[in-house]
Amino acid sequence: MRPAEFLDKYDKIIFDMDGVITSEQNYWDIAALSAYELLNDKLYYGSGSVGADAQERRKEIRAELFADDRFITAVKDKGVNSNWDLCYLAFCYMVSGKFSGPAEMTEHVEKSSLLAFDLYAEAAEMTAETLHMNVSETGRGKRLWLLCRQRFQEWYLGDKLFEDMYGEKSAGKGKPGLWQTEIPIVPLSGLRKTLTALTAAGKTLGIATGRSRFEVTAPLRSWDCEKYFDLRSSVDYDFVVRGEKNLRDSGIEAQLTKPHPYMFLKAVYGTDYDDVKIYRGEYDSSEIKKTLVVGDAGSDILAAKAMGADFLAVLTGVSGEKGRAYFEETGAEYILPNVLGMVEE
Repeated sequence: MRPAEFLDKYDKIIFDMDGVITSEQNYWDIAALSAYELLNDKLYYGSGSVGADAQERRKEIRAELFADDRFITAVKDKGVNSNWDLCYLAFCYMVSGKFSGPAEMTEHVEKSSLLAFDLYAEAAEMTAETLHMNVSETGRGKRLWLLCRQRFQEWYLGDKLFEDMYGEKSAGKGKPGLWQTEIPIVPLSGLRKTLTALTAAGKTLGIATGRSRFEVTAPLRSWDCEKYFDLRSSVDYDFVVRGEKNLRDSGIEAQLTKPHPYMFLKAVYGTDYDDVKIYRGEYDSSEIKKTLVVGDAGSDILAAKAMGADFLAVLTGVSGEKGRAYFEETGAEYILPNVLGMVEE
């Protein structure tokens, strides 16, 4: 096996994780479970009780809340990357009472001209009005967003691991943790052959993902795939949190999650490269010309194009083959069914 000929011009390849290497089905289930719990449990904004047994109905809950995944497709096409943000938007739109149900909520996003960060602002304003709160509490990264993230992490990690990792008390519902059900998006044997061929040819492989560090390393280690990725070129959401703080300390307020190109730039220039310099564009742009970004969603290609990198779209995201037209319209240099097409006999 060897890299496909079109890869000859690239020294570094930066992969998104979900929908590219890891299956995102688990995450979408958890995003739906988390929003459902917040909307329906009396501990939060509901009147009932949502226990750990809700995970047995997670496919049904997801189908209803996300309108048979149309909502997922809609927000991803607008550049929403993180599944924490997916949960946050669904929760905010539904708790606001502005929509009759998930179908109307989805139609609103589909017809909207707003992109990711403006969607967050709109959802925050709707929620603040309904719950009689200040936008400083309902905005992305604030109180309600953090509540969405906490519930998501409880479902993903399980009660005990959540408490160990975050030092926060869980809701105590006996959640076992769905991280153990992670699977790759393509057959594992093919994934290993692909990564082996790319690294054997001297390609530096990196990651830029909205997952936290544990959520990156846990599946890759269990599949014996972590060894293929260069640590200095592997960027997770923890870097976004630190990067935003470093900017604030320098008097700069900015959101660095995709579709901002920060994560891909950090992977190109190394995790030790200064965040302020990245934000200000103080780097050798010639390195970008030798880098290929691989992703499955709007946030990935928008971020890649913002930094001037070539983009390989894989059709293993939520839209599948239907996503081809979108990637053609947004200027993807290459489109493949999945990452296995990156190598050939």
